[in-house]
Amino acid sequence: MSIKYTENSDLIIHHAYRVSENELVSICVNKSHGSPTLYWSDGIIFYFEQIPPIMNSKVEDDFINGKDHWGEVYYADLENYSENLEMSDGEFRGAKIRLINASNFVPHKDFAKWAKQHK
Repeated sequence: MSIKYTENSDLIIHHAYRVSENELVSICVNKSHGSPTLYWSDGIIFYFEQIPPIMNSKVEDDFINGKDHWGEVYYADLENYSENLEMSDGEFRGAKIRLINASNFVPHKDFAKWAKQHK
């Protein structure tokens, strides 16, 4: 058996929203199905919803051809990484959200670079 690994060549973002850190935590808690998780890369924290390839034939064809689709992404600045982020005010005050250091994941690293350019 041979194993072939290929990275996607494109990331298509359908909706991107720059929000405050607290708004991001609130969105993550409200939208998550299970344990809420945020990603961190190069000073940007974000939450995204990927469009599954089985949703429609265009997304499926794109996925096969190396293009990934994020339906929505919410992001904010967070200079330093820590394992958890605690919400400081609002309805979810005190809620702790796990942060994943995604600095070595190419799509996440590239997204952070894009987000910094689109402030």
